Amino acid sequence: MYSILYNKDWQYLIDYLSRLLVGGRTLNLYTSTFWFVNVYLLSITAVTLLISTVKSRWLQLGIVSGGLFVATCYDKIDWSNLYQYQTLPWNADIVLIAAFFTYVGYLFFQTNWKWIEKPVSIGVLITAAVALMGLYINHNFDFRFSMKSHLIESSEPKILMLATIPLIFSFGVMGISYLTSRLPISLFLSTIGKHTLIIMYLHGALLDIAEQAGIEDVMVKVSIAIIVPMLLALLAQSMQRNQGVYLSA
Repeated sequence: MYSILYNKDWQYLIDYLSRLLVGGRTLNLYTSTFWFVNVYLLSITAVTLLISTVKSRWLQLGIVSGGLFVATCYDKIDWSNLYQYQTLPWNADIVLIAAFFTYVGYLFFQTNWKWIEKPVSIGVLITAAVALMGLYINHNFDFRFSMKSHLIESSEPKILMLATIPLIFSFGVMGISYLTSRLPISLFLSTIGKHTLIIMYLHGALLDIAEQAGIEDVMVKVSIAIIVPMLLALLAQSMQRNQGVYLSA
């Protein structure tokens, strides 16, 4: 789509398609979010192998925590350069980070996860998140983290900040999501939540197309980036259901 919109030649398209095989950090422009799929698949595979071969949960947690610590011990893969990026195919080294959070998510749903719906838990998480934001704004600490580019900068021990701050905000968002499910607009929000992947994949292209079309209003562009992918997904689901009814008839 990018090559058509910006009138790129076939050589550009062929060169860029080769990046899809390498994946990871080498992906940019409209495909920049697809690095997530690479890391997600590798992390799911790694965690599945881990819990299938290692039975002790403490040992499992120790292994993924060790991987997270190793990830904080270096900045970039300086011995592997792909398309001018210091990275491995599919951002394979990022699995050291992603596997930790994937495993924590696995533990969350394997235990009594209903605690996230309790007002006290939600209050603690939101308070902690707000406190962290306040401390950061007032320069009490520094923390920058980009999983895609393996950027981990912190004024405090990296392993401590990396293992706590993302989880506090993630669980906080989950708690807020539970609260919003009680609101009158919960159906609309739930529909968006069920289609976040296609929104993530298409929003960059749609925002660019909207800008090229002369749309400057931020809210209009955001609405397009959210609603259009959601409508496409709902249309595809409707066509699949209708096809199923037709085949069964």
